[in-house]
Amino acid sequence: MLPETQMHGHGVASVLLRAGFVATLLLGVGCYAEPVGTIPPPEYAYGYAPTYYDGYVVYYDDGGRPFYYVNGGVVWVPPTAPAYAGLVAHWHAHGPAYRDWHAHVGPTYRGYRFHGHR
Repeated sequence: MLPETQMHGHGVASVLLRAGFVATLLLGVGCYAEPVGTIPPPEYAYGYAPTYYDGYVVYYDDGGRPFYYVNGGVVWVPPTAPAYAGLVAHWHAHGPAYRDWHAHVGPTYRGYRFHGHR
């Protein structure tokens, strides 16, 4: 008869290897990776089509100042950015529709970066 550690491929080394693999799957590798295009980009909904800045969906405060999310934090689009005036104009043109879109689906896209959308 084989020793218990060699029976049916369930040796101590095999069990430890499997446990390590499962722990890696469950706990991850200890790194944070920003979600990049893991969901489809937002489309026209609730009368609004979102804009992008550096690939991120642009959100607006109540005064129409544009910002986006990176790693869970707010990043304001600088007023000196070439796109700033266009983003503010977008909010002025579509503010009511933006608020409806944001209330229903906007938070879904916080922090996601969609390459190809600038």
